[in-house]
Amino acid sequence: MWCDNCLLLFPLRGGAMVLAAFIALYSIAGGIFLFMKGTFLYFTYPEPQLYGGIAMAVGILSVLNIIALSNRSYMWTRVLFYLGPIILFLCAIRAGLMVFRLNYYQSNVIWECNHAGQLYNATLANNTYYDGNGTSTATIPAGFCSSGFHTVYLAFAFALAIDLLIQIYAWFMTWRYKAFLEQQYFGLKGQAGGIYTA
Repeated sequence: MWCDNCLLLFPLRGGAMVLAAFIALYSIAGGIFLFMKGTFLYFTYPEPQLYGGIAMAVGILSVLNIIALSNRSYMWTRVLFYLGPIILFLCAIRAGLMVFRLNYYQSNVIWECNHAGQLYNATLANNTYYDGNGTSTATIPAGFCSSGFHTVYLAFAFALAIDLLIQIYAWFMTWRYKAFLEQQYFGLKGQAGGIYTA
């Protein structure tokens, strides 16, 4: 069967499981970050929660993919294969919106960095006498301000594009494993005279 390694160092099933574990780790971490600190970058409710929810859904589906692959489950591999394009479509839309909206909120993020990292407040931003000494304990992560907005913006855009490519590749691996299981199933079916006797 062609492409059983598919540029991975592991065999098909093992490589797909490693890739799914990698996706699960960074998607769940990204979802948690967006739930906890997303309001510092995306200011319209429930925008950060939607982005974080999609990231968590990708992480959960990756965990289900690991379980399906480890059990050699044909049914779950098929389910995840057919859910793949829907998730990829949502992730592509999410990536475009996240990059576009982050650029749209550029002045708000810069205001946060110039005012001790506190959450953007339109009332305070329009007050010319405000000195920037906020009382909030929640602040934007320091790395965002020290590296500059354009660096953060490019890092987000690049990371979201890489994420989409990795997810497309993981879906391809799921398809390859589904095809492998179908080949095994139909091979057994043919040998047993039309009756599956595994």
